[in-house]
Amino acid sequence: MEEKVEEEARASELESSVGLHPHGKLLSSYLGLSFSLFLALLPSSSSISQLSTLHLKLLQAEQELCRLKSRRKEDSKANARVVEIFAGHREGWRREEKRMVDQIHAAAEEIACLRARVAELERSEAELKARVEELTREVGEREEMLGFVAREREEMLGFVARESQYACLDDGKVRLPAAEAAEEEEEVGTVYGQPEFVASASKLWSAGDGLWQDVQYEPVEPLYHMKHFVARRESPWKVHGESTGVSSKLKLLEQELLNLERVGKSDLSKVPSLMRKQAKRYQALSGKIDDLCQRMQASDPCEPTLSSEFRTQRQTEFLLEAFRLQQRASETGQKFMALQTETGKSRMGGGGGEELGLSTKRSLDSIRNNLKEIQRNLEIWLARIIGDLEGILARDGASRVREYYISRYPFVQ
Repeated sequence: MEEKVEEEARASELESSVGLHPHGKLLSSYLGLSFSLFLALLPSSSSISQLSTLHLKLLQAEQELCRLKSRRKEDSKANARVVEIFAGHREGWRREEKRMVDQIHAAAEEIACLRARVAELERSEAELKARVEELTREVGEREEMLGFVAREREEMLGFVARESQYACLDDGKVRLPAAEAAEEEEEVGTVYGQPEFVASASKLWSAGDGLWQDVQYEPVEPLYHMKHFVARRESPWKVHGESTGVSSKLKLLEQELLNLERVGKSDLSKVPSLMRKQAKRYQALSGKIDDLCQRMQASDPCEPTLSSEFRTQRQTEFLLEAFRLQQRASETGQKFMALQTETGKSRMGGGGGEELGLSTKRSLDSIRNNLKEIQRNLEIWLARIIGDLEGILARDGASRVREYYISRYPFVQ
């Protein structure tokens, strides 16, 4: 009420003042309108609460903004530290990369030097090979000359020896009988063909490291032209399996095994199969020895037209293969001994000798004796081959087989 009274008093005063001024009515209208608008635009209580809420949100936003600014400053400091650390690591990496590049360059230079050295060594090797070929050719020419001189001398000595075999009787020449020389040749041939001589010749190499194996033999003059004057047995590589009796004994062994399987089917269980395996081992070994003999016969080591180096190389290869076959024959003999033990156990474990039939016993004994003979013939055959090859190599001054391998039997694992 007081406000209304005051407003009315103010209005009356304005009217009185307006009445004094010419534009007072217009001014009073303007003021009244402005006051009305002011009253209309006054905020209510809800607007005040909204303004306070917005003010709080504004304060929170300002605080969040300050916090984000501080976090951004910390992140910038951390990023600067990371950049600094990365720069330090990058410097270390750069130094390591430089060191590696220097090492690569040094290795490349060393490789180039080594390649140059290899090329130089290859050139020197080629020069040495050419020199060796030249010396080999000169040695061959000198050997031919020495051989020619030796043949001339031998022809002269032979002529003198033939003249000395005649004696003057009653103004004429009568030739003395050469029975003593024939007896000596026959005695030498008999001793050379004995198995004891062959076994002793084969044992010389397999006896172990001896003093004579490393002796360097001086080269001797070729004696191939005197080959026909030496009384000797047939070369062992020219003997096939039929001549040694191995093939016939293998055939007989096959028949005996069939007979044993037919007769002792109820008495023995696995003995016939073991004996058949042993027979197959002997067949395979005999086939390999026969193949070696055929290859040796195809390239006769006594052929004088072959070069000495090629002849020595082939003979050495044949000798090494013969040693390998000899080792295999020894292993086969050990398996045969184990088979004999197994056969004895089977005979003893049958509940007594009466349970095995008489025909079965005879068949087992015959097969065992036949296997012994086959083992013995194969060993003698190989011993003759090895002894003959060693004799040829020793005669040619090339008995240095130890230079071609390390162990005694290099092909046996």
